[in-house]
This record gives sequence, structure tokens and C-alpha cells, in this order.
Amino acid sequence: MGIFSKDKELFKVEYKDKYYIHSSNYYTDKNKKSFNKKTVQEEISLEDNINKRCNINNLHTLWIKNFILLVLLPIVFLIIITINIIDIDEIMMLILLGIFSALYIYILLKNMIMKDKIVNVYIDRKTRFYKILFKNVSEKFNILLEDSNKINEYINQFHKRYTMNTALKEITGIIVFFVLLIVFLYLGAGFYSTFEYHDSDLMAVSLILLTLIISIVFIVLYKIFFINPLKRKNEIWYEISLFEEEITAAFQNLVPDNNQNKKKINYPVDITLKQPFALYFMVSIFTGFFFLVWDYQMIMAKQKYLSKAYLVEDYFAELV
Repeated sequence: MGIFSKDKELFKVEYKDKYYIHSSNYYTDKNKKSFNKKTVQEEISLEDNINKRCNINNLHTLWIKNFILLVLLPIVFLIIITINIIDIDEIMMLILLGIFSALYIYILLKNMIMKDKIVNVYIDRKTRFYKILFKNVSEKFNILLEDSNKINEYINQFHKRYTMNTALKEITGIIVFFVLLIVFLYLGAGFYSTFEYHDSDLMAVSLILLTLIISIVFIVLYKIFFINPLKRKNEIWYEISLFEEEITAAFQNLVPDNNQNKKKINYPVDITLKQPFALYFMVSIFTGFFFLVWDYQMIMAKQKYLSKAYLVEDYFAELV
């Protein structure tokens, strides 16, 4: 098949870093098709499904484009405004600032949604892949009811457990943060006006208690809406690899050992698909720019994983 060593073993332990995708059966920008309902219904074979693979070779280009839009563009804009390259009055300055802010927020939100889509497109296609594979395996081999139920449970859980919705949580968190900030300012102003001509000590205690309550609420919300989504994005491809290792083993068990086309698979679970979260988070807080490195690693984890996971798909497609 071209992807196995002579002893018919895929991802042999001592050679695990030397296997990379060589198949051209995934999308390029010139031949990709839309993922609409009609396209999904037309998938009647594993080959049809494989032909809908996403292009994993342009992820670094995608990150560079986002880096330019999200980091360099604001810097250039600030430089232009600061050194007065363009001679504009204050009103025009405010208009340009408003337009730029709206455009920047749009790009930021689109970037957040894109990172979820990078994962979800794969999960949607791979769920259909497993359904077609199970149908083919069921027709070719005798399968016990217990094994059938197990596979169906895996397939149903895959989409439920790993579909990403971190962008929605982060956007909600941003909205909640600004609402909380407005409430804090409003209550703070109310306390100040109430106690301005009265007991200053009571006013100070009240403001301290209000600040403490708001801080606790902020920390809880920050963990829910920002830290948890970031942690999930950091670990998602490692978690998917663990899950697919299990479902691959389950499919392998359905194929009789005496089948000549059956090969041994050492599934490519790689701990480096996720980074040490606490360390990276703290370094990113104190340096700022390090988050860009971390963001690049989170995006490129897809390429690192799928460059090998696609070979497993090729194996099953040829097996059945």
C-alpha cells in the first residue's frame, strides 16, 4: 500500500516520526466543494468522503495572514495616526478610528470562529467517514450485536464530545465583561453620591466590599468564558487522537485476524499535540508576545495530527 513497513505495521514505534501524508486526496483551493446538505448526502463511499478532506498544508499561511491582520495592522494604524502621515481633522480622525475599530472587531470575531471551524469541519467529515466505514464493515464481515452497539456509541459520542463552541463562549464572556464593568461603575458612582456628605469611612468600606464582590465574580466568569475555552483549544487535537485511537481499535477488532489485508496499527497519539497549559498561560500573561507562539502551535497541531491520521483513513478505505 505504500504506507506500511515490510512487516505490515503502520506507525512502527521506532519510525513513528517518519510517516507523513503523501496522498493527494484532500482539498486544494481550486477543487474544494461546498459542505452543503446535498454534498453530504452524495457521500456513498469512503473515497467520496476522503475527497472532502481539508487542505492541511496551508495552515501556517492562515496563521501568518491572521498575524498580519490582528497584530501588524493595528500597529501600522497607530504609527500613521501618531506621526500624522495623513493630514486630517479631529472629526475625520474619530470617523477613521470608528471604522478601523469596527473592522478590527469583525476580523477578531471571524478569527475566533475560524479556529472552531478548523476542528468542526474535520469532526463533521470524520463522523460521516465512520458511519460509511461501519456500513461497509457490517456488509463484509459478521458482526456481533454487542460490537455493533459499541461502534454506534463511539460514532454518536464523537460529534457530541468534540464539537467546538469556544468562540460563542468567548464572545459571551466579552459581552458579560463590559456589562459587569458598566454595573460596577454605576454602583460605584451611586455609592459615592450617597455617602459623599456622610460618613467617609462607611463609603470606603462599601466601595471595598463592592470591589471585592465584583472581583470574585470577574474571576469566576473569566475562568468560565476565557480560561476553559483556551484550555480546550490547547488540548482538543490530543483528546481527539485518544478518542480515535479507541474507535480505530474497535474497528480493527471487527476485522478477522486471518484477513490478509489486515495490518497492525500503532495509532499516532502524540502528547506534543497539547502544550503545558499552566506554564504557557503564565508566560503569555507576563510576556504577551508568547501567546502568538502558543496560538501558532495550537493551529498547527491539526496539521501535525492529520498528517498521520489521514494514513489510517487510507488504510481502512483500502481494507473494505
